[in-house]
Amino acid sequence: MWWGNRYPVFVASRLISQTGDMAALSALTVHVHASTGSPVAVGALFLVRMLPRILGLVAGAIGDRAELRGLMMLCDAVCGAVFLLIALVDPTFPVLLALVFVAESASTITLPAARTLIGRTVPKEHLAAANGMLIAASATGFASGAALGGLLAGMGDYRWALVINAASFAISILLLVPLPRAVPEPRSGRSFLAETVAGLAVLRRSAHVRPVVIGLVGIAFAAALDRPALIVLVREDLGASALWYGLVLGGIAVGGLVAALGMPRYRGMDAWALRLFGVGIAAQAAGHLTMGLAPVTAVVVLGALVAGFGNGLESLCGNTLLQRDAPKESLGVVLGVVLSGSFLADAAGSALGGLLVEAISAPGTFVVAALIMLACVRIR
Repeated sequence: MWWGNRYPVFVASRLISQTGDMAALSALTVHVHASTGSPVAVGALFLVRMLPRILGLVAGAIGDRAELRGLMMLCDAVCGAVFLLIALVDPTFPVLLALVFVAESASTITLPAARTLIGRTVPKEHLAAANGMLIAASATGFASGAALGGLLAGMGDYRWALVINAASFAISILLLVPLPRAVPEPRSGRSFLAETVAGLAVLRRSAHVRPVVIGLVGIAFAAALDRPALIVLVREDLGASALWYGLVLGGIAVGGLVAALGMPRYRGMDAWALRLFGVGIAAQAAGHLTMGLAPVTAVVVLGALVAGFGNGLESLCGNTLLQRDAPKESLGVVLGVVLSGSFLADAAGSALGGLLVEAISAPGTFVVAALIMLACVRIR
């Protein structure tokens, strides 16, 4: 049985590839900064990495028409080959950017494909548990990979991290091989463009799907407002050390992991998913408000834990609701819209957050973000 026996293997494949990918990104960041000495070059690396995310809608539409296990194996193979090539030839900076763009384009297809696979193959009563495991694996791989890449780049040649990343994609492919195929839903015979447009129409028609998508994207924007405000709040307003800043970020991660691993054990998770989605958003608002108004840094850490838990709960319930309620033949498009919308919202929020910090202070920016989050609860 796919869910009972082999789903953990799927999660392991995502954990390993995410760990390797973050190790490579950390090492490349250190390498680019050391070799160019230019913050602009580092920014260009991150820009090239994120640009394909804008095409999440197209990536999701591809997943709707494809056998997903094979598609993910193909994308992993492309990523592994690209990073191995970078490690072998040590390319010039422009060529490096072009190769990273190719790898990230393949990864962009994988992101909605993994969640579409869950919606296509996992029984509805197990969706929350499936998403919880995947979210927890992603968070663990993100943190451990970033630390590993920084360590390897600091100890020696950055290319070892890229070799490890290529190997992680190879291991991921091997883990995917024995899993069952995830064939697409029967097609209507319409063109790729027509089916993509039809998938977008779900957002307009469905009273169940639209509010969830708006909530996920809106929260991404509001949370991004506080990204530039947090370092100012901790280091300047509260006069705390960099260690405390790290503890706050760790608190957000821990809170998210607790939600992802703990909430699926709640028996009413499936029946109460929509209400818990709103609770997750409200918890994030409370956490961000607590951080902004905190008199001491320890309270900021407490607020970060609450906000992280709310974010994990919102993400868990949001993905579960979309997989449950969106039409299976258009699920990839819907998830792709969330990917693209969240990326654009994150970029806009980060840019606007810096301006807000200068205009109204870091605590004021946290208050604004909390109010936007509460507005997302009302939209739901």
